[in-house]
Amino acid sequence: MSTKSSGSSLARVSSHTRKLPLLKTEHKRAHSIVVILPWKPIILPLEPGTEAPHPTPLMGTSIYSVDKDPEVIIDDTEKLAIEIVDATGKYTHEDFDRVLRKQDMILMPLMVGGYFLLQIFATHPAVKWLAYGIQQVDKTVLATQATFGIIADTHMKGNEYAWLSTIFFIFYLLGEFPGNWIMQRFSVGKTLALAMFCWGTAAQNWRDLMIMRALQGFAESVPGPALLLITGMSYRTEEHFNRILVWGSAGLTFTLIISLSNYGIGRAAQAHPGGLAAWRRMSLFLGSISIFASVLCFFCLGTPREVFWLSPEERKIQAARVARNNTGSDAKKRPEWKWSQVSEAFMDPQLYFFFFVTVSNAIPTGGVNTFGNLIYVGLGFSPLDTILEGTIPQDVLGIFWLILAGYILTKFKNMRFYWVMLSTIPACIGMLVLSLVPTTHKNLWPKWGAYLITVTFPICSALVWSTLSTNVAGRTKKSVISVVLFVAYSFGNAVGAQVFQAKWAPRYRPSTVILSVMLALEFVLMAAWRIYYVTINRRRAAKLDARGVSLEERTRLGSLMGETDITDLQNEYFVYNY
Repeated sequence: MSTKSSGSSLARVSSHTRKLPLLKTEHKRAHSIVVILPWKPIILPLEPGTEAPHPTPLMGTSIYSVDKDPEVIIDDTEKLAIEIVDATGKYTHEDFDRVLRKQDMILMPLMVGGYFLLQIFATHPAVKWLAYGIQQVDKTVLATQATFGIIADTHMKGNEYAWLSTIFFIFYLLGEFPGNWIMQRFSVGKTLALAMFCWGTAAQNWRDLMIMRALQGFAESVPGPALLLITGMSYRTEEHFNRILVWGSAGLTFTLIISLSNYGIGRAAQAHPGGLAAWRRMSLFLGSISIFASVLCFFCLGTPREVFWLSPEERKIQAARVARNNTGSDAKKRPEWKWSQVSEAFMDPQLYFFFFVTVSNAIPTGGVNTFGNLIYVGLGFSPLDTILEGTIPQDVLGIFWLILAGYILTKFKNMRFYWVMLSTIPACIGMLVLSLVPTTHKNLWPKWGAYLITVTFPICSALVWSTLSTNVAGRTKKSVISVVLFVAYSFGNAVGAQVFQAKWAPRYRPSTVILSVMLALEFVLMAAWRIYYVTINRRRAAKLDARGVSLEERTRLGSLMGETDITDLQNEYFVYNY
């Protein structure tokens, strides 16, 4: 067997070489040694007369000597994986904390009061929270515009208003696969910035609403998957859900800020009835913010490998810091599309849990985002009152629920799925009260309270999305499941808008019944999903216990497999979080 050289001292064992008998390292002098890495053996050639090395923390005790030549040189990905995992002991906690603080300061600053918004735009690169917040407001502002004349001014009839939301999510769905493919091939941050610019320009032009909403939907298919990728590559597993809650909460926080702005715009428009319509002013205002924010994203947002504000040494520290996630770091660009991971994704039960849970949550989301303010009008509130006494109190309660979730999920381990299940209960009850209690003056405030507590369910989507970052390994597989997740999100939102039919106005009783059923279904699916994860984890732990694999070895070997783009199903050391 001949040796193929490429200037490296590390070599791979071919399928034929793996069958050769291996000798223990008590043979102090040998031609080569074999290090058994978790996914395959690696041959390290020795110079004549060189002693075989003693086991190291990286190699464990799986070292053998062999008197055969190596056949194929190890590739750069595997060399880099060993370097990254080996570097975890090189850096101190202070090094890791320093990089974490820098990432948090730039990627995800804590939310501040609405009156500091202009200061954030001008001085603080809070671009991840900003990007997602603007995207969410772009979608939900349509409900506010509906109460300020967009339906009458554009002469909509029947279900044409509902189709404005549906067409948005149809094109959102169509943009998912090309958007994820572009992000894997090129820059995540630059793709996101371009999409933000496109949806900002689309938001300004309402002369042809259907075309503009379609273009906006296609552009907005990028940020959700992009921010999930950035979060997964930038933070440790136990940090994912809190960070996703921060940028996921931007939908509520930014809506609160924009609601106050829209209230002022609406008051100004009513004071000057001959001027530009209130809904047009809202579109121009939000579109200009989107374009401005896209510039910030272009320069400041991206994966750790892409951003300019991490030094080369800080990138190495960051890669070593997240190596134990077992999902792979961002130290090496992975533009290749692995069809084996595509097929595995569709064989993985996780994909179907992601799809059906997301659909069951997105149908209520789509309905409420599009018709939420019209429900308040149906209860007897005026257009301005829907903002002051409807949207703003809901946003405040939603922010409180998010903060409480962050505290509970940080303090207690594996509570994420329980919190999702808990969050569906008040929302389901609230929808049922809206459906079953008659709309009378006496019942106005009880029904107002029932609709208020439905704000607990939007958090479910953020927690489910965080599961994608923590529980799916393999770059291509993660992209595929991300596409499926957001396809489900698009489909559910499109259907949700159609659940509210014009013939059911103004109470929309059948609509709220359907939403309550979907929330109950989400509760059941989350319970089944948790049982699946618990079963897999126990089965893997039992096998490793039987083989006597220590916790330290499980962490090390799982990290190595993650850095070489091994999927969660193939990595027997992978532990699912729930």
